[in-house]
Amino acid sequence: MIRPALFLAAGIALVVPVQAADPIATGNWILTTLGPTGESVVCILKVEQKNGQPTASVLFSPPGAVTTVGEFRVTNASVIAGVNQTRGKNTNQINFVGTPGKDPMVVLGSVGTNTTRTRARLSRTDKSTLEANELSTRIALPEPMAQVQQLSEKLVQTQSRIFSEKDAAKKQELQKEYTAALQELNEKQPVLYREVVEKHASHPAALDAALYFLRGLSRNRLTAADAEKYVKIVHEHGLPHGPLYVGVILAPTAEILAGQSGMEKVALMAIEPAAKGITDDMPATVQATVLTAYRTTLLKAGQADKAKELDTRIAKLETKIDEEYLRTVPAFKPTVFAGRKNSSANQVVLMELFTGAQCPPCVAADVAFDALQKSYKPTELVLIQYHLHIPGPDPLTNPDTQARWDYYRKLFPTELRGVPSSVFNGKPAAGGGGGMTLAENKYQQYLSVINPLLENSTEVQLAGKATRKDDKLDIVVEAVGAEGADLRLRLLVVEESIKYVGSNQIRFHHQVVRAMPGGPEGVAVEDKQFRHTATVDLTELRKRLNKYLDDYAANTRPFPKPDRPMDLKDLRVIAFIQNDKTGAILQATQIEVEGKAAGEP
Repeated sequence: MIRPALFLAAGIALVVPVQAADPIATGNWILTTLGPTGESVVCILKVEQKNGQPTASVLFSPPGAVTTVGEFRVTNASVIAGVNQTRGKNTNQINFVGTPGKDPMVVLGSVGTNTTRTRARLSRTDKSTLEANELSTRIALPEPMAQVQQLSEKLVQTQSRIFSEKDAAKKQELQKEYTAALQELNEKQPVLYREVVEKHASHPAALDAALYFLRGLSRNRLTAADAEKYVKIVHEHGLPHGPLYVGVILAPTAEILAGQSGMEKVALMAIEPAAKGITDDMPATVQATVLTAYRTTLLKAGQADKAKELDTRIAKLETKIDEEYLRTVPAFKPTVFAGRKNSSANQVVLMELFTGAQCPPCVAADVAFDALQKSYKPTELVLIQYHLHIPGPDPLTNPDTQARWDYYRKLFPTELRGVPSSVFNGKPAAGGGGGMTLAENKYQQYLSVINPLLENSTEVQLAGKATRKDDKLDIVVEAVGAEGADLRLRLLVVEESIKYVGSNQIRFHHQVVRAMPGGPEGVAVEDKQFRHTATVDLTELRKRLNKYLDDYAANTRPFPKPDRPMDLKDLRVIAFIQNDKTGAILQATQIEVEGKAAGEP
């Protein structure tokens, strides 16, 4: 279970007189983060005037942390401090955004990104350093929230013991303990959280409890009245920290609410106060996140004209964010493969990445995957990306990608446990991921697997042709030198680039599997000279994909956003021969599609 950061610090800031007219006066300010159990100090900033403009520098960081501040802007409406804090190899984007209020000694706001934000504040002080006992202040949790925390810690501890245990019998017993602990948490958590919001609504922990119910709308079977009550609790605790904070934490919830019959007005009530407070000086990614959710709720609430008014503003923001993303991701320079050392080596490496647009640890893997496109030719490395509904609903998922995951899970049940997972020539390797800062490390891991495989030779040859006319795709594949009772030819239709921004903020997804013509099980390779043809009706494919997503939303979990990329324009076909008994892939090829879609010049 991922829990909100636990933070903060009342009582350590000493008030210094300031001029009430200044949005934020020169002098020292303590930046602290606030959570259900208290406060924690991020740093002390020194604010000065230089050439008529406010600037900020870091006076103090907690031990073990290196804190820097870049952008610092102050207006009558906002205070923005681009703070980053590094501990070891991990850098955390703090990025404070606050709104000056009536009290000139305090600026309430939040820190984080456009997907995750924590309540925070800047407080005036005459201190330039702090003692260890001044770095945090703890407040007691309500008893039911404390019980949830204990149950969660029990689950985490049991899971840790499972990973470290070597004895198979003991591991099996620990797995039973884990299952029982998970069941206990799932049964008691809703009851305990309900007690928090009903009996301790004024405690900071009530916000987290209310969000728990709103984010688990279907699971918790909320009525519109329940949802409205929980939204009001979030507003009570969140709005003092600014529209940006409330907008970010409620944007995905508002979109889910808007998709539920009878919840449209509650969805609009949730996001509208935040959306109306969003200003142009706030980060573009945050503006886009909140305003897009607002537009969705307006449409669902029958206010199409008001929704249309946001289109131009959102489009400009999206263009700006896309340009910045393409310019800065990846943050490292991929190296071009120098070539095979073995002159007879001819086997193409096939990399299959299982990922998800709602998966934070998939960021490093996805970015490294994209970087590989700049390192290798398709005659050296063929890349495939399968999307799954892990940990949340992903509109790029389809039945074939799920079947492919199930296929490998049966072959390698202990190696493949979740996303991201990577498979090279039919064998799992270099699994796992991380955040954006770990993308280069993951890229290097991939290189260490791929380069040795490129020295392998095979007698199997694959070639093919794919022709598109309007929405019909005709495929011909020929295989030479492959034989064996367990060999199967598999075909994939992949879309080279899809824009879809899920909760992990990867904006573009590449080589995404849209279908497996002939089915995930493939076709038997009948002899050493084998020819296979297939036709894909892309109009029918769109219908199948949409029906699958409709059924999933209705019967499993709703999607957090209404977006469903269905262009199916920039297509490629991938063919490979695989031994179904071992999973080994003998050869693969990427086939560029000739012809054009209807309406293309």
